[in-house]
Amino acid sequence: MKNRSTFFVLFTTAFLLPAILHAQATLADSLARALSTAAQDTHRVILLTNYAWEINELHTDEAAARLQEAIALAQKLNFPRGEAIAWNGMGVVEEIRGDMVKAEQYYRKALRLRRALGDPKDISSSLNNLGVLFEMQGRFDSSLAFQRENLAIQRELGDTVRIARALFNIAGAYQEMGLYPEAQRDLLEARLILESQKDQDGIAKVYTMLGHIQYELDRYPQALVWYNRALQMREKLDDPARLAEALGDYANALDELDSSRVAIRYYMRALEIWKRLDDLPGQGNVYTNLADAQKHLGNYAIALEYLRRAEEIFRPLGDIQMLMEVYNTTGDTYGRAGKFDKALDYTRKYYTIALESGDEKYIQSAYKDFAEVYAGMGDYATAYDWRVKYDNYRFSKINEKISSEYARKEGLFEDQKKQEQIENQKRELRVRGAELASARTRQFALLGGAAALLLLAALLFNRNRIRARANRELAAKNEAIQQERERADGLLKNILPEKTAEELKAHNFVQPVRYDSVTVMFTDFKGFTKIAEQVSPETLIAELDKCFRLFDTIVEKYGLEKIKTIGDAYMCAGGLPTPNKTHPVDTVKAALEMQNELRALMQQQSAEGKPVFEMRIGIHTGPVVAGVVGSHKFAYDIWGDTVNTAARLEQGGETGRVNISETTYQEVRHVFHCTFRGNLSAKNKGEIAMYFVDSGNPQ
Repeated sequence: MKNRSTFFVLFTTAFLLPAILHAQATLADSLARALSTAAQDTHRVILLTNYAWEINELHTDEAAARLQEAIALAQKLNFPRGEAIAWNGMGVVEEIRGDMVKAEQYYRKALRLRRALGDPKDISSSLNNLGVLFEMQGRFDSSLAFQRENLAIQRELGDTVRIARALFNIAGAYQEMGLYPEAQRDLLEARLILESQKDQDGIAKVYTMLGHIQYELDRYPQALVWYNRALQMREKLDDPARLAEALGDYANALDELDSSRVAIRYYMRALEIWKRLDDLPGQGNVYTNLADAQKHLGNYAIALEYLRRAEEIFRPLGDIQMLMEVYNTTGDTYGRAGKFDKALDYTRKYYTIALESGDEKYIQSAYKDFAEVYAGMGDYATAYDWRVKYDNYRFSKINEKISSEYARKEGLFEDQKKQEQIENQKRELRVRGAELASARTRQFALLGGAAALLLLAALLFNRNRIRARANRELAAKNEAIQQERERADGLLKNILPEKTAEELKAHNFVQPVRYDSVTVMFTDFKGFTKIAEQVSPETLIAELDKCFRLFDTIVEKYGLEKIKTIGDAYMCAGGLPTPNKTHPVDTVKAALEMQNELRALMQQQSAEGKPVFEMRIGIHTGPVVAGVVGSHKFAYDIWGDTVNTAARLEQGGETGRVNISETTYQEVRHVFHCTFRGNLSAKNKGEIAMYFVDSGNPQ
């Protein structure tokens, strides 16, 4: 997807800044004069926060000092609402400064105070601030948790405008996560509200995002339709920056549909607007897109000139994402022109940046480009090696996102074979009975009179006796087969959830299922490898089995599903295969009980001189895909980023404690007392907020 940005702030700066600064200066001066004579009361707290708000864009240090003064005074006066407003202002200041960690801390302080006060409007405002902050950081799970709660409050308040805004924000997070059906659902609901309010700007935004979804799914004709609707509306609205964005989006779709010459006209219109706005990132983005279009037309020299201009813009800005895009397009342009040495240089440039930044998209793209460049140079052995890397990387990413839809189960196949054996036995018995009846009939035809009647009576008696014996044999075989079937069913249900096992028997395969909300738990024993070196294998397995049997009992008690064990790690989940709304609380209860029961067991172990285990537990709530893979020794499993995050939380936990994520905390905070313990760095996810569960008393 070609780069998309929001330029509303830049538009405001370019055209309205003088008027805004004048208005802010006038109001700030008035507030400063009022502060000089204001008493040390709640009115002064509000004046301080309002003054800070007016100057925070240009004078962040002064704004922060005034807000700290407001906080201290509000605490002295026991004025929690004013304190919450000031903490919220501190969050805004730190966001302007670019310190997202402090911004989050301050927003959370404001939220805690507002929850205690119970004003739904203030609570929803803080929830929205945190949701937007997390989306900016790429922490989409956390963003969704706050925005969903915000949406629920707005629905209760009946504030249709804010409902639409919350739906739009949620859809944006879904889109970034690749959850396109969910994003489209919320966008369409927002669209109905915005149309009823005749909010033309909001409707245009919805059309644009619907176009983005179709574009990312490679449905370019459908994307063009939505982009065209957005563009028509932007042509009528007085918002040059948004119009330039709409022109670029429409041109992107045209370029993908082999209409590059037409696309260039729209790109040039967008470029003219960005130049009038003196917006460098906007110009650099258009230069990159123009180069792509010229490359498609075979105008390589023109394309390279546009790329040179784009690089001159993005390099001083330190925009590594766009620099990688520029170098990627430059390498492709040189490759198409047959200049493979140059193509190789630029591919190496963006590959190096991708490795340093951990950008998986461009790492994968580089593998493919290396293969194509080396093939163009005639070095087919090296090209083959890069192609293998590309295929392996691509397929590994596919396997992380979806499970196989074609898994077949040996258990069901065996069950079908047994049923066929029963039917074959029935047919054989019917054939034998018919042959016996035919033989007796021929024999009876030679006899006459009373002898024939006696023989006929004997035959009938004998046939009934044979039939009865055959029926008894068949019943015995049926009973044995039924016992085997029940045994197989029991084994199958020990391996798979009951619902999944029934689906497997009924349809010969299990359809992968996506669950929007599941709570995943990982446990792991500290120092297990060291303990394993000190005791015999038999003792180690026996002690591990004792612990896992204890966990199995607790998991069953709270209605969770055991997924698997990997060495000394134990994995289970709540909310599947039958969805429910209590799974976050159930899983945390189970985790606390596991720690308590293990602690008691280990005290006994220590007294007996046996190995003693200490355990970490990590828990995260989010979407997963569940299914069954393999055709032999098949297993029920779950996949997705939620699983990886739960495992990461376990690694970042402490022995004897239960470590949960922000998403889980939002679901259980009314039941358990939890302590915020900071953020955990996670690859490709940014920072993960963590909490220790302290007790079963709500905050």
